[in-house]
Amino acid sequence: MKRDTAWSGYRAHLTETCDADRPEVVIHVATTIAPVQDGELTEQIHDDLADARLAPVERIVDAAYVTPARIERARRVHGITLLGPVVPDHSRQARSGDGFDKSAFAVDWDNEQAICPRGQTSQQWRPLRINGHDYIQIRFDKSTCLACSDRLHCTTSATRPRALALLPTRELHEIQTRNRADQQTEDWQQRYAIRAGIEATISQNVRACGLRRSRYRGLAGTHVQHVLTALACNLTRVADWIAQPAANRRRSTRFHSLCTATA
Repeated sequence: MKRDTAWSGYRAHLTETCDADRPEVVIHVATTIAPVQDGELTEQIHDDLADARLAPVERIVDAAYVTPARIERARRVHGITLLGPVVPDHSRQARSGDGFDKSAFAVDWDNEQAICPRGQTSQQWRPLRINGHDYIQIRFDKSTCLACSDRLHCTTSATRPRALALLPTRELHEIQTRNRADQQTEDWQQRYAIRAGIEATISQNVRACGLRRSRYRGLAGTHVQHVLTALACNLTRVADWIAQPAANRRRSTRFHSLCTATA
């Protein structure tokens, strides 16, 4: 499945199938006012799809809809593999490519410790809350850090020891670490490439079906328009698919065949 959003004033969040050997059609539409963040809809849409018995095996979304917590919930509650780019590590060490970023530290969750690339063990492990989100803060011994010959690769602070902020549970931390590594690989990029198809769906709904201009007042009326617009797009696609000779239909990729939504 593929997802994206639209427009000023209101946003239409479209969920589209990408089954092998079937027309690609929109099977769910969620409408929100524009200020609502995209990621706030992830769980609701999963719940709606599950209620309609349309929950897919795998769902491909853009970065706005993905966090480690949403990946974990999708798998635990609905058995959905949520595929999308997790926010990368923006630390100086990760950006430079030659420093000790977070992935260079081994985390011992059972003993509540982290081990640095030079074998030193952290001295502090405590809860931390930043902007309403929970983390685990880890600090290393100050005297050990100040004496380390690799200090310049680890921190720019002249007086403080190295500190790390981890997601609050082992599972979320491992999801974040694994996805950050996977999304750098060619295999992941090939799997994710199918999401580009949603752009054609949005373009068709906007250009041919007038999705961008709301004909009604209020959220409820606008949602009805979004649903009817998606339905019109679906009818066009199904008609085109039926009329097209089977021999001329494009061949599905291997990943295409794995991405299904069952009724």
